[in-house]
Amino acid sequence: MKEYLELCLQGESTIILRKEMLAGKQEALRASIKELEDSVAYIDWKQNFYDEVLSGKRPYVSNLIRAEE
Repeated sequence: MKEYLELCLQGESTIILRKEMLAGKQEALRASIKELEDSVAYIDWKQNFYDEVLSGKRPYVSNLIRAEE
């Protein structure tokens, strides 16, 4: 945002460039928010999975551990 501040100090002639910078920053922030929301949703799902396993509603299945034959 240092570059943004420098443009602000240059006055009205840099408004279009500042708007473009803000739009880019906004897009990047929205992408970060989406990534965080997806991570929280996964953790919610996993917590629910564990609750169901612990309560006996579903068997524990892991794709990381080989099933015993």
